[in-house]
Amino acid sequence: MKDLNAEEQAIVELVAKFVDEQVRPVAPDLEHRNEYPETLIEQMKQMGIFGLTIPDPYGDLSVSTACYARVTEELARGWMSLAGAFGGHSVVAKLIVEHGTDGQKDRYLPGMATGEIRATMALTEPGGGSDL
Repeated sequence: MKDLNAEEQAIVELVAKFVDEQVRPVAPDLEHRNEYPETLIEQMKQMGIFGLTIPDPYGDLSVSTACYARVTEELARGWMSLAGAFGGHSVVAKLIVEHGTDGQKDRYLPGMATGEIRATMALTEPGGGSDL
């Protein structure tokens, strides 16, 4: 993790611990039951994971691309569904940060930073496929 500063290293280590202790023990059962991981998502909110790509003044912390990638890697190591929840949310946040109006930024980004508002995206093609 030499490309991360001390704060980012601590974030990745915290996510790795969360994955080992909270995600991996329950992910197979949740997957088998096709159950939404409400408890894990709530823990991710409390940890501030959904705000990692949202800069000031809307979020408390905006991490480097390297840190974002490492957090995504750790979540995927535990359960790809959580990495997907984080990734889709982060893409929408980035689009709002870079292309949203001031009104959209003020309305959505503070809640997205806490996870109170969560976003994702869907891709498909005419005819119903999704092999973009």
